[in-house]
Amino acid sequence: MVVQRYMLKAGTSFLLLLLFSVAISACGFGQSDSHEVVFWTSVNDDIDISAENQIVAAFEKENPDLHVRIVSKPSPSTGDATALITSVRGGTPPDVYLVDRFTVSQYAAIGLLTDIQPFVKQDGGTLGNNYLPFAWKEASYRGDAYGLPMDTDARGMYYNKDLLQQAGIDPGIFDPSHGPMTVDEVMSIAKKMNKTDAKGNYTELGLIPWSGQGFHATWGLDFSAKFFNDKTCQVTPTEPGFETTFKYFQQWSRELDYNKVDTFLATYQPPNAPPSQTPLFTGHLGMSIDGNWTLSSIQQYAPKLNYGITYLPVLHKGDAPFTWSGGFSLVMPQGAHNTGAGWKFMKFMTGPEGQAIYTKVTSHLPTWQTLLQDDKLIQGNQRFFAGMMKFSESRPPLPIGAQYSDAMDAAQSSILLGTSTVDQALQQVYQRLQPQMDQYCPFKLD
Repeated sequence: MVVQRYMLKAGTSFLLLLLFSVAISACGFGQSDSHEVVFWTSVNDDIDISAENQIVAAFEKENPDLHVRIVSKPSPSTGDATALITSVRGGTPPDVYLVDRFTVSQYAAIGLLTDIQPFVKQDGGTLGNNYLPFAWKEASYRGDAYGLPMDTDARGMYYNKDLLQQAGIDPGIFDPSHGPMTVDEVMSIAKKMNKTDAKGNYTELGLIPWSGQGFHATWGLDFSAKFFNDKTCQVTPTEPGFETTFKYFQQWSRELDYNKVDTFLATYQPPNAPPSQTPLFTGHLGMSIDGNWTLSSIQQYAPKLNYGITYLPVLHKGDAPFTWSGGFSLVMPQGAHNTGAGWKFMKFMTGPEGQAIYTKVTSHLPTWQTLLQDDKLIQGNQRFFAGMMKFSESRPPLPIGAQYSDAMDAAQSSILLGTSTVDQALQQVYQRLQPQMDQYCPFKLD
């Protein structure tokens, strides 16, 4: 009897001790006393991984009690949240994840991300003032911060000076000091550079206005397109800016003959071609709409290219210069285990020290505003792109942003192929998207 009571008492004590241990463990599960931060990255090419490793090394040197474990994830298509959904629903999310900033609002809307606004308030509430405003806004959802902006970019028009001169055109007309040229002016010049062989196939083109970064988002934003109406909670793909964009796609496709251009690209930039084999680099394309990241590619693959950079073409003479920017953000997935140390790493990587390393290694642009004024960090032609940040816009942070982009991709293809009219294509976008948007209404962007 005594033995039984003793065994019961001992068993009860052991159970209480076990429960106490579990409770202590659970209480500390999301706190900063854990020594490891699990960091997922979907930006995993050799250059970016090198930059991320250097940032981690600098962080660990400053925080010797912490260790960051980098986990490289395959780069998903825009808005593909499969890996994140699996990890969050399964209770095994990373502490920090580097994702396309354009997807932050979508991931937040479906409950995959932690609202980091309480962390921002805890640190004084002014952290957002250090970042470029459009980037901070893009990483927010319903007015709260859900990500810290990392890098950014800008778009412009590259031109081959030698090809222009061969066509009897003075490259000096593209000098940014003259301001941006109009779309029609640029296309008129581009037409003079087009060359064909005896079979009528293109051997040289002045500009492929829908190639590279010349897609619906670029031209739509350039033409002041509005994506969404706050008052009615309606997506607006049929409004004038997008209508103008798609009418231009239709016109360009007919004038250049889309199939002939497709043959040109298959010849001079076939699928899976090495980065060095692009028409701009090989002297078969006179102008190209692309981003500042192309600078590092030129340096690596076409160092002898005689080129210049100018503003994107605008709709009307006298319009202000324009560019738009994207980039990545660090987010904290819902259910992250080490929120304290994760937040510390997020602030470091997206702060001045982390972004300076990233900018130096990758040739991307920083979102930390003071770094854009650092001439030691921003050099050469990157200064042109950095100088455009004051003109820059970004796509609105909608919870269906990825679906919006996919639907517009399909509409653009149908116009270029001539299988739809402009009205049909844009109406299809609306009909596809509005039912998806309705579940989030009422919704305000600001």
